[in-house]
Amino acid sequence: QLNVLPPIPLYRRLLRAHRRLPLEHRFLGDQYVKSEFRQHRDVENPLHIIGFLSSWQQYAEAVEGNKWKDAKLDVQKLEKMSDQQIIQVY
Repeated sequence: QLNVLPPIPLYRRLLRAHRRLPLEHRFLGDQYVKSEFRQHRDVENPLHIIGFLSSWQQYAEAVEGNKWKDAKLDVQKLEKMSDQQIIQVY
């Protein structure tokens, strides 16, 4: 079971984790994190909140452990994505 961090500590952890990235990746990652957290600020559905936070926490762990370099997009996750999300990936 994953103990999910609250939004603000997780947000800070993500920005700190991005310090390990090459400059161009850090800039892109920071902008994306800020945008996503802003867009999800008013979400009230507990399932969406937990899903959002746990996904970002897994991402933070991958960046902190340098696992992001070898990461591949899971086909099951891709199949669950909306058209807009797929566009964002590309």
